[in-house]
Amino acid sequence: MSPEKRLRLSLILLVLILSLGTIGYSMIERWPVLDSIYMTVITLATVGFSEIRPLSEAGRVFTIFLIVFGAFNAGFIITSIAQMVLEGQLLAILGKRKMEKKVQKLKDHIILCGFGRVGRQVAREFAQRNVPFVILEKGETIVPGQGADDMIFVSGNAADDEVLEQAGIRRARAIVSTLPDDADNVYLALTARQLNPDLTIIVRAESEVAKRKLIRAGANKVICPHELGGTQMAMATLRPNVVDFMRLAMCDSGSADLSIEEISVREGSALMGKTIIEAAIKSEYDAIVVGLRKTPGQVIFNPPGETVMEAGDILVVLGRTNKLEALGADLG
Repeated sequence: MSPEKRLRLSLILLVLILSLGTIGYSMIERWPVLDSIYMTVITLATVGFSEIRPLSEAGRVFTIFLIVFGAFNAGFIITSIAQMVLEGQLLAILGKRKMEKKVQKLKDHIILCGFGRVGRQVAREFAQRNVPFVILEKGETIVPGQGADDMIFVSGNAADDEVLEQAGIRRARAIVSTLPDDADNVYLALTARQLNPDLTIIVRAESEVAKRKLIRAGANKVICPHELGGTQMAMATLRPNVVDFMRLAMCDSGSADLSIEEISVREGSALMGKTIIEAAIKSEYDAIVVGLRKTPGQVIFNPPGETVMEAGDILVVLGRTNKLEALGADLG
C-alpha cells in the first residue's frame, strides 16, 4: 500500500474511532454528547487528564479498548507520515494537489505531451508567448533545471483517458504531441479526438507511413522534425539571408523584434465588412498582410488592399510583436 493510501486510511480510522468513542460513552455512561466527545479526545490523546465523571466498570473496559485502538492508529499515522517524508512523497502529493488546482482554472489552453528535447523547445515557445499550456509527462516530476519551474504539468501516460481528463482536455483548444514513438502518437490522436471532437491535434511523426495513419486517426497536422531540420539546413546553405529573416520573423528573440501572427476575423469584429486598406493595418499598426485564408479554404497570398474581410477569415500578418499584439486586441 502506498504511503498516501496509508495516511488516508489512518485518517478514516481516526474519525471512526472518535465516532465510536462518542457513541460508546453516550450509550454506556448516559453522558451528553459534548462530554462523550471530550472524554474520547482526552483518552485518545493520552494527555493524562482525569475523567470528567466517574466511570462504571463497563466504561473502564470500553476506555481500555479505546486507548489500545487509539495508540495503534496513532502509530499507523506516524509511520505513514514518516515514510512519506523520508521518500519525499509528501511534497510530491502537495505539489500534485497544487498542480491540479491550477489545471482546473485553465480554459482554451494547450496540452503538450512529452518533455524531451522537442517538447522543451515547444514549451519554451509557448512560455515566451504567454500561451496557457499543460505538460503531460511520465514520471512524478520534471527534472529541475530545464526551465520547468513555473510550468504546469500532469504526470502519467498521455494516451490514458483519465490523465487527459486531469489535463483538462475537454476545455482545451489544442493538443501537441512530441512523443518519439509513432504508435503512441496514433493511439493518443484516437483517444484525444474521442474525448474532444473539436480539439486541434498536432503530432510528431517519424515516417511517411505514420503521417498517413495519424491523419486517419484524427490529427489535424503532422510534423516530421527530421524533414524540417533537413529543409532548414538546405535553405541555410542555398538562401542564408532568407533563413535569417524567417528566423527573426518566427521568433521573438531577434533584434528586429519581428513576428508573424494570425488574426481571426470573428463575428462582430471591427474587421468585418472592411477592406484591408480601410482597416488601416499598414498605416496604424505598421504591419503587412502577407496572406488571407477564406472560409472555404481559399488562401490568398499578398491579398490586394481592396479585399473585403468576412467572419471566419484568417489574416497572416507580419510586423513588430508589440504592434501585432495591439492589432489583435483592437481588431481581432
